[in-house]
Amino acid sequence: MRARKPSEATSDRAVAARVTIHDVAQLAEVSTATVSRVLSGGKPVSPEVADRVRTAAREVGYRPNPAAQTLLRGSSRTIGVVVPDLANPYFAQILKGVASEAAADAHHTLVAGTEEDAEQEYRSAIELARWVDGLLLCAPRMSAPRLREVAAAARRLVLINRVLRHPAVGSVVVDYHLAVRTLCEHLASLGHKRIGYLEGPTAAWSDQQRQRGFRSSEASGLTIIRVPCGSTPEDGRNAVDEALSHRPTALIAFNDQVAVGALGGLRERGISVPADISVTGIDNAPMSAHTDPALTTYAVSTVELGRQAWERFLPHPTTATTHLQGELIVRSSTTHPPRTPPKPRR
Repeated sequence: MRARKPSEATSDRAVAARVTIHDVAQLAEVSTATVSRVLSGGKPVSPEVADRVRTAAREVGYRPNPAAQTLLRGSSRTIGVVVPDLANPYFAQILKGVASEAAADAHHTLVAGTEEDAEQEYRSAIELARWVDGLLLCAPRMSAPRLREVAAAARRLVLINRVLRHPAVGSVVVDYHLAVRTLCEHLASLGHKRIGYLEGPTAAWSDQQRQRGFRSSEASGLTIIRVPCGSTPEDGRNAVDEALSHRPTALIAFNDQVAVGALGGLRERGISVPADISVTGIDNAPMSAHTDPALTTYAVSTVELGRQAWERFLPHPTTATTHLQGELIVRSSTTHPPRTPPKPRR
């Protein structure tokens, strides 16, 4: 193969957009089919031919068209991940786990946030399904019929914290039923009998699982007061007055973010945690160990959630549902109940 002068290579790179696979084939003195095989990772060729092709591609500044590569391989080596809230550390940690595993397997990750909007979630999933090898939906809010539409559109579909009865859909879920029962047992062991629950989004499957856990705890003699809330710190702060109007001695928040907001709202009202009221969260978000007071919570391995989800995209995926358990982390936001439950202080 003729050596090219530096000026010639520079000129070629300047017009890389016009370089084609035929230019590479001509310089490497091979067929275009051979170039395609080498650059797409298809049927192997001899090392000497592969080196010639790659050298020629570098010299002329050739870059394979991603869409064409996808057609040749039948794969984009990309997965799409849809999450309800990109600002939530819980989902950020899951994304970190998924992206790390995907990168180790030479895959890229495309991410879409949906602002807790079920319709936006559906549109994002359907659009991503056109371009990626599979979809991972984190805590999807859309209805089961919509999820089945997404399953039909996607090459593969894996759900985190949602279960769908479908022969081609796998799931990885946290056992939130156990999480809630564990927190209730902890509070009951301290002497609490009247507990307020700051509910999560009504469309959240994981909130429905938490509610199951509370029903079990009610059967054990605890009084559970359900307070409409949400999933953000602002939601937790705004729910404080309604929660206090029911005179609970402890609060269990939908997640740690809500618990952090509740801690702030209680502090603003002059109510001491845990002297006046105990507070717990769920998920063990990174900030939960650094709040004032440090937050008692149920720890969930979000990295493991991401890793388990990725395994369902491997060559032999499973459509089974994996249930992950966590552990109780007791910190200083819980103690024995006060003699008199706190009142709202506006």
